[in-house]
Amino acid sequence: MEFEQARAVVDELPGPHIRAHRGRMLYDHITRWRPTRVLELGTARGGSAVFIAAALRTNGAGRLTSVDSCRREWKEPSAQETLKRAGLADLVVLDRNFSTYTWFLKVRLEEHLRNGGEPASTYDLIFLDGAKEWSVDGLTVVLAEKLLSPGGWLVMDDLGWNYEEHSYGPWHYETEISELSETERRTPHLRAVFDLLVKSNPAFSRVIDEDGWWGWAQKKQAS
Repeated sequence: MEFEQARAVVDELPGPHIRAHRGRMLYDHITRWRPTRVLELGTARGGSAVFIAAALRTNGAGRLTSVDSCRREWKEPSAQETLKRAGLADLVVLDRNFSTYTWFLKVRLEEHLRNGGEPASTYDLIFLDGAKEWSVDGLTVVLAEKLLSPGGWLVMDDLGWNYEEHSYGPWHYETEISELSETERRTPHLRAVFDLLVKSNPAFSRVIDEDGWWGWAQKKQAS
């Protein structure tokens, strides 16, 4: 599926959703590296899922699992409606079984360990575009690395996002902003996650900070 076809679908969605130039980056990365087992953490109305699934369609192989919280339901349109409109629903599994995607990752990790398998054979690409909160996403990158295949990529959106400049209203998802300290409101949480937990993790052989907003980390190849 051509990128412009995917873009036409995403451009019709109400915000917030991934911007077209970011969707292009994601699409090009997938068509270049050709992952077949892709995990998205944070679905919303399915904008980024369209770009990911479109690239998988172009490659002729692969499947996306997209995870979001059972606490909220995006409508007008829903992610399922968006993917159907794009003709890509058959390539995507939508999972809203848990309140956080960290619990989804916990379950996946337990399954592999219980069955005697290596966790690091589960996903070739993990795209994190969700809570933007240190407590959730700090744990997320730790769990994600364990489930990432050798040579696989962790991609993080919104490194520069903070509550003071970018949130609207008194709440951001389950976080009451007035209850945060000044430092917590002003600090970009995902920047802290990327700098302190991803860059310092020896499991990653290659780390890229792209324009201060996206972070890429490639897991070491198996020796």
